[in-house]
Amino acid sequence: MNPGYLSFWIMLMMLVLLATGWKPYLAPDISRRTWFVLTIMLVASLPFSIWWSPMREYIPIEIHVSVCMLLIASLFAFKGDEEWSYKGYLVLCTLMIAVIWGFVRKIYSFDPVFYWLGPNWDAPMLGGLLCGAFSASSKHQYAMIIWGAVLGECLNAMLQSHGYTAFVGSLSWWDGFWIAIATARLFTLLLKLFRVSLAKLSLMLWHIRGGRSS
Repeated sequence: MNPGYLSFWIMLMMLVLLATGWKPYLAPDISRRTWFVLTIMLVASLPFSIWWSPMREYIPIEIHVSVCMLLIASLFAFKGDEEWSYKGYLVLCTLMIAVIWGFVRKIYSFDPVFYWLGPNWDAPMLGGLLCGAFSASSKHQYAMIIWGAVLGECLNAMLQSHGYTAFVGSLSWWDGFWIAIATARLFTLLLKLFRVSLAKLSLMLWHIRGGRSS
């Protein structure tokens, strides 16, 4: 599959779902105005080849300007009424996602023959599953994944000892990012469906037991 093809289809599906009333399931705590502004920012910045190399001497990584804007925007997801202990928990979860992302990518750089679903799929899917397990909030999930994906690529580049340059914002990187987003939201929806089904089943069994006892 060509790089960027998967990102296009995932973004298209998300836009269609958002436009047809699925926003309470995909992004219940993100306003439509925020979605619109972020979409315009990404569409406007993606065609330009503007890259930033932080700490070039230590980390061989290039970050596209669109990713930089997402990193800055994601910081507002941690601005809220939550306690600092919970914010620290989210930061710790983000670091765990980054470590898993970076080490899996590093392992597959040696020999990408033995994999679960695909050499470019496994790290994002594992990161998305962890993210969905750590938090059910969509804004926190998006923030954790964007930072985890960037920090994970930094770790991968560091582990390869300047034999690899990570291009954060390339088409293949966007594929991984959107795979992680889709996995996290799907895991959250399935977990909610399981809880609702379990609650209804428990209620039915309670009524059955109550009816028999009377």
